[in-house]
Amino acid sequence: MSSREPSAFSFLVLGALQKRPMYEGTVPAAVVADRRRRNRAARMSRRVNRRARR
Repeated sequence: MSSREPSAFSFLVLGALQKRPMYEGTVPAAVVADRRRRNRAARMSRRVNRRARR
């Protein structure tokens, strides 16, 4: 990678990303993976439940 000064655009992108709900490296990767696995299972369960109500 080349070393260069950050542009105004990169500062804007960084500022926008700081307001996003991200883990930002503060949560261990195993916890993130577990949350994603549980969220995936919950989405599938909701999908099945919606189809069962029809």
